[in-house]
Amino acid sequence: MSRWRVRIRRSSFLIGLLVGVALLWSIEHLAQLNWRSIHAPVDQEPLVIRHDAKGDGHFGAPRSGNLSHHGVDLEAPLGSPVRAIRSGRVITTARHRGRGLYVELDHGRGLRSLYAHLHTIDVTRGQRVAQGQSIGTVGKTGNARHHAITPHLHLEISRHGTVIDPASLGLMFVDRQEESSDAIGGN
Repeated sequence: MSRWRVRIRRSSFLIGLLVGVALLWSIEHLAQLNWRSIHAPVDQEPLVIRHDAKGDGHFGAPRSGNLSHHGVDLEAPLGSPVRAIRSGRVITTARHRGRGLYVELDHGRGLRSLYAHLHTIDVTRGQRVAQGQSIGTVGKTGNARHHAITPHLHLEISRHGTVIDPASLGLMFVDRQEESSDAIGGN
């Protein structure tokens, strides 16, 4: 075999290896679903899980009556925009005793997202929304009205009627409690 053919084969192998590594990195680090990006639901960076005197905002956190938390609670300033994680259609805008003001979007293919404890709702039932479009503002409605509960967005995502952890879509969250213990020198 000539030297050039050997070099071309080695180069092709290295290029293929680099492309594979880049794809693996993007799958691990970019918020994606079906190779389409997911938009952060609030503008704050990083996305911080609520943890205050009244509870833990992690997905699956224990709740009273042998229940678990069906979403994540993301800290954000009162009145800041809440954005659609994907484009879709508004299927519900309502007020609920526990959720307060909330919006539910249908993104197609069985994927739905619900945004609760809103201060205002900026969309109407049946409306099409674009990914990243503001659908309302962060509030303290429903069971988030208590003075010890910080303003936050409750984000709940379901696929074919089953709630799923938003982190499974690639959204990355920070736990303020862990962050403060790290700053103090904890693990």
